[in-house]
Amino acid sequence: MSKLRWGFLSAGGIANVLADDFLIAGITIQAVGARDLVKANEFADKFGIPNRHQGYEALVNDPEVDVVYVSTPHSLHHEHTLLALNAGKHVLLEKPFTINAREAQEIKDLAEARGLFVLEAMWARFLPSMDAIFEVINSGILGEIKLVSADHSQYLSHVPRLWEPDLGGGALLDLGIYPVSFALRVLGLPLRATAKATLTSRGVDETTSIIFEYESGAQANLTTSISATGSVTATVVGTDGRIEVDKAFYNQTSFRVYNRGGEVIQSYDVKIDGIGRQFQGLHLEKCVAEGLRESPILSITESVEIMKVMDALRAQMGVKYPTE
Repeated sequence: MSKLRWGFLSAGGIANVLADDFLIAGITIQAVGARDLVKANEFADKFGIPNRHQGYEALVNDPEVDVVYVSTPHSLHHEHTLLALNAGKHVLLEKPFTINAREAQEIKDLAEARGLFVLEAMWARFLPSMDAIFEVINSGILGEIKLVSADHSQYLSHVPRLWEPDLGGGALLDLGIYPVSFALRVLGLPLRATAKATLTSRGVDETTSIIFEYESGAQANLTTSISATGSVTATVVGTDGRIEVDKAFYNQTSFRVYNRGGEVIQSYDVKIDGIGRQFQGLHLEKCVAEGLRESPILSITESVEIMKVMDALRAQMGVKYPTE
């Protein structure tokens, strides 16, 4: 069983997915808070959670909670994370980290001032399949990396929040964050970042294409859409070989490594229990136990830098949210 006691701030769909995986891993969910106490009780009954709260202030001030998982809409991430930090709690914050880099920096500054740990819930970073992918990349077997391509496009016309500017809607923040984060992990921060988008009548991006350019000559080509289903795969191409990651590349999935001649020289297909969101929780607990202030896999500093890249992309796309 885990040492830390978790409080879930919100009892929505993603919180349900995370709770399932947390129970598989033996992570202790001590409390849940929702605006509607009925919803909090239903969530608590489903997952065997002892403490139930109406409202988020009551949740973050629960003395039996050590770390808060924030899964409210993007536009509320900043407010609710500051609420938890000011109550002295560590935080696992759903991706995207915030609406913009300014909000991300304010979270970083407060976490540092309070001596608390904040981790962006980019759960793909912590999967066993991602560990295996980066073992291959870091081994040098692919040679010099020249190209990263990744797609995260889904037909999501039935998800109202993704089309709402007030909730930080659009493809980039909700889906595009996955290929962006993946490419930045492989290649680092780009020399130039270019984006072109088709906007909805309400001003959020429906379909977006992104190019990252690097001083080395490497490039990343990334696509995302909320109105069409894409391949949701990823490829990392080097001078001596490539990795092809199967759908959905950000899940626990399979991949193959090819040499320059196109022959498969390695393959990976390992199954796990659950979806895999438990690994980020276990990682946070390990970091806190070791007294770390930032994750070695996804530091809060990197989360701020990622949001700066996202800001630059949105500026080119012409997407601005009402809260900005």
